[in-house]
Amino acid sequence: KQWYQRRVRGLLPRKKLWEKDEPLVFTENRNYTIHEMDELFEDIGFPAGKELFASTDGSIDFVEPDVDVYCIHGSDVPTAAGFRWKKKYFPDYQPDQIDGPGDGTVNMRSLELCKEFNRLKDYKVYPGIKYGEHMQILLNPDVINYVKNIITETDAEEKVLNF
Repeated sequence: KQWYQRRVRGLLPRKKLWEKDEPLVFTENRNYTIHEMDELFEDIGFPAGKELFASTDGSIDFVEPDVDVYCIHGSDVPTAAGFRWKKKYFPDYQPDQIDGPGDGTVNMRSLELCKEFNRLKDYKVYPGIKYGEHMQILLNPDVINYVKNIITETDAEEKVLNF
């Protein structure tokens, strides 16, 4: 049952990102959509997962920040998009991960949510494992320079406004 803790909890942040009939978990006898997670948790003998999922399913819209938003994320790194159990492995063994687009940690659908913010000033994507992976992006020289420029410009604007 630890597979849920490590993988699925972060995989399914908002129900609106997946179609109602789009399976995310595949087993020999049945498939499960994001709207059938309660049934999945019952079937794997982990009823506590229902409460955990309910607290993190993200079906509640996040609050629009009252600041300018600069969205930066990686891409082109295989990222968990679903899970498949081999025949006779469900529910007692670890499922295989089905990869999809993302930054190695967060799937692309979730990464692109920042595009919804009204105060989005800029949106940049950095592809590749070397500098586009979820944490490696922080070491990307282009990202570092980009953030420095934002800080410098914002600081300069603030000085002009306070003059």
